[in-house]
Amino acid sequence: MCPPLLAAIPVIMGGAGSAGAVAAGTAASSAALASGATAAAAATAATSASAAAVTAAWGTVATATTVAASVGGTVMSAKAQNDSAEMNARNANIAAMQQDQQLNLQESQVQEKSAGERLDNATKVQQALARADMAAINSGGMLNNDAIGQSIMRQGLVTESTILQNLDRNIDQFGLERKGVRSSAQSRINSVSASSNTATGLQIAGDVAPHL
Repeated sequence: MCPPLLAAIPVIMGGAGSAGAVAAGTAASSAALASGATAAAAATAATSASAAAVTAAWGTVATATTVAASVGGTVMSAKAQNDSAEMNARNANIAAMQQDQQLNLQESQVQEKSAGERLDNATKVQQALARADMAAINSGGMLNNDAIGQSIMRQGLVTESTILQNLDRNIDQFGLERKGVRSSAQSRINSVSASSNTATGLQIAGDVAPHL
């Protein structure tokens, strides 16, 4: 490639370092002529200076491209990590909510069953007392109705207490299961952490520093 064409590359490209390359070539040519060199020697000097300036400029562009790609990769990696953490947390919370709903349904069913058992027990007590009263009447007062009635009431209270104790145990168990659901959800959320802004900043600084 002839010297004038090589010297004109920065201008033709219109890219990074073109002005600097032309200036370098002009300065080298002027210096050569001032020192008494021939026009050909001055052109050669200008070409060499321009070529050096182009190489330096495009080297800088390549470095900038490399740094931009590295920084971009770091940023995209941090974003992907944040997206993954957000999706994981959302799924964990949805799963926990569904389990809570199931526990609420089961607890409601247990409470309804307990209420039914208490009503049934109260009905049986009243029926037993009515039969005891009828028996006392039919016996002509020979049966101790008070003692029979107290025994029936006592048995009814024992059954009522058992029903309530079972209900309390079930409620406590549901409470423990809810705590377990929340703990599992939190553990699942913690298993995928979001990116650290500090760590990302340090990584970017590490990408840039070698090229400063």
